[in-house]
Amino acid sequence: MNAALELAPGVQNAFASPELSFADFATIAKIVQDLSGIQLSERKLGLVKSRLQKRLRVQRLSDFGSYIRLVQSPDGRDELEELICAISTNVTGFNREPHHFTHFRENLVEKLAKKLTNGESVRIWSAGCSNGSEAHTIACAMLDAFPKVANYDFRILATDIDKYSLNVGRSGLYSADMVSKMPSNTLSKWFKVVDGSYQLAQAPRDLVSFKHLNLMNSWPLKRKYDAIFCRNVLIYFSHEDQEKLFNKFADHLLPEGQFFIGHSERVIGSATDKFKSIGSTTYERTLRGSN
Repeated sequence: MNAALELAPGVQNAFASPELSFADFATIAKIVQDLSGIQLSERKLGLVKSRLQKRLRVQRLSDFGSYIRLVQSPDGRDELEELICAISTNVTGFNREPHHFTHFRENLVEKLAKKLTNGESVRIWSAGCSNGSEAHTIACAMLDAFPKVANYDFRILATDIDKYSLNVGRSGLYSADMVSKMPSNTLSKWFKVVDGSYQLAQAPRDLVSFKHLNLMNSWPLKRKYDAIFCRNVLIYFSHEDQEKLFNKFADHLLPEGQFFIGHSERVIGSATDKFKSIGSTTYERTLRGSN
């Protein structure tokens, strides 16, 4: 008997590489954008195909048409989450775009420390935090400048749509590549090598709370923030969605709160009236439009 005939129905070609047609790609792209806001141009077809092949194998499906039918069915809600996790781009690392952290240390830390010692609370949000390297870089910078920060009402919220990236952040365990841009003195101070990986110390980890959040859904946030980092996230969204989100971020910042975005991003549309540029891809919330 042919070995392929012994496989379960519909999975004879489980180890083949199924083709992703332009029509199926367009359907997947629409599902992804409707759910997460992420836009996928046709030049991403190869990337989508390679990332979703594993999901086809997990679900024992032989073609992308069957996968689409699954995620569009009532039984496919869990797989929708896996789809978004597979498609999400998680290119990040400690001290990425270091000018933002230089600005944070030189222009913001002292102000935040003063608020804390005056009995006020300080909150920072890392939106689209991926594996938490950004939030943990902020935590290390704050501890370096203000070692007793844990004794005060200071917290960093780190949110992302990818549950697997959040789990990495919670573990505080990173590869050598992830920490390669950290200054050597900071690396030796806050990390120890464990079986070839780098384990972040407990002190900075204790300052960060990781939560799942889809930016396109409602934000269950009860307070405003002293600083928001949302870097290299909105570049994947449509201009219309970018404008909406920039306005929402502005509404969740305290007056004169600071906003950090990626090197390829710019505040656009009506949100430009709510921010003023104070550095390279660094903005301050203006008093106009503040609640």
